Amino acid sequence: MKSNTLTLLLLVFLINFSNSFALPRPDHIVIVLMENHGYNQIIGSSQAPFINLLATDPKGALFTNSHGLTHPSQPNYLMLYSGSNQGVTNDNRPGTLPFITMNLGALLIDSGKTFIGYSEDLPYVGFDGNSSGYYVRKHNPWTNWQNSPGYGYPSTVNQPFTSFPSNYDSLPQVSFVIPNMIHDMHDGTIQQGDTWLHDYLNGYIIWSKTHNSLFILTWDEDNFTVPNQIPTIFVGEEVLAGNYPEHIDHYNILRTIEDMYNIPKAGASATATPIIDCWSVPTSVSNNSIPEKFYLEQNYPNPFNPNTVIRYSLIKNSLVKLKVYDLLGNEISTLVDLRQPAGSYDVEFNASKLASGIYYYRLQAEENTKTMKMTLLK
Repeated sequence: MKSNTLTLLLLVFLINFSNSFALPRPDHIVIVLMENHGYNQIIGSSQAPFINLLATDPKGALFTNSHGLTHPSQPNYLMLYSGSNQGVTNDNRPGTLPFITMNLGALLIDSGKTFIGYSEDLPYVGFDGNSSGYYVRKHNPWTNWQNSPGYGYPSTVNQPFTSFPSNYDSLPQVSFVIPNMIHDMHDGTIQQGDTWLHDYLNGYIIWSKTHNSLFILTWDEDNFTVPNQIPTIFVGEEVLAGNYPEHIDHYNILRTIEDMYNIPKAGASATATPIIDCWSVPTSVSNNSIPEKFYLEQNYPNPFNPNTVIRYSLIKNSLVKLKVYDLLGNEISTLVDLRQPAGSYDVEFNASKLASGIYYYRLQAEENTKTMKMTLLK
């Protein structure tokens, strides 16, 4: 009961303050969608060793309460890409095309940014057919806006996976990668999908961790259960490692990407909460006014499980160190170690790998030092 209450308090806090947090802005995001497997089929499975390594990566975040929005596949792809199923409730080719509604690709391009979708087995750039080899159109949502008079773009955004660059610096700011029906686990096995991810995307994943980039791995839906719980993993340079228990779905992922690049919100993402607790960068909530005094606040919530927020204020440009210690004085984590201008800051601390107990956090900013106590209650 205590755990549920603390989780609820944390979620209320994050919703109330989500518009104040400054999300990181990756130079590149690559999003991969796999097919029709539930959380418990993948996480902990011996058939998915690579995926489970990502889930425990020092730069990886595993979302333990992530969900698809509906069944079958195609509406989920559309919801993640455009914040709506566009009236589509099955896997058939939509009847009225092209769509003319807001979507992630168009919003990025219209804002001066870049987007490309890469699909394995797509026979050529701009292909609009229903299938080719093990490629299927229902897993390619951006095709539905090709050359549209409303929120459209040229067919050149619709690329075969063979065009995915080996020079990752040349990637667009946001891209989707859609494996074929064998490698996305729809018709193939978990092991085939896991091996494909390792063989074709591990290079980018390793690179992302030192090049201000992000890899998102998720599923369209589970294996047709009521919870529709799916694995979702983030890996990247600014990711704070840990397991994150808050409820998220495709709309939350879409909203997070939109907020990262400060673009308009498509469909239901406008009322979704961005994912703000898995980033290692301090997030400023300052209104650009200089605080009147140096201050370290009590973390919120406290007690907490497993995430809490620490807020502090600086009256001048300072070299800042914010560290967490156990009762014996052993350093547990360095949350901040950099120079920051005057202002107020919030820092997220994830303690998913720590045992319940009392911990201390200490802020040092030039000649100012303050220590506070916090309680982790699992």
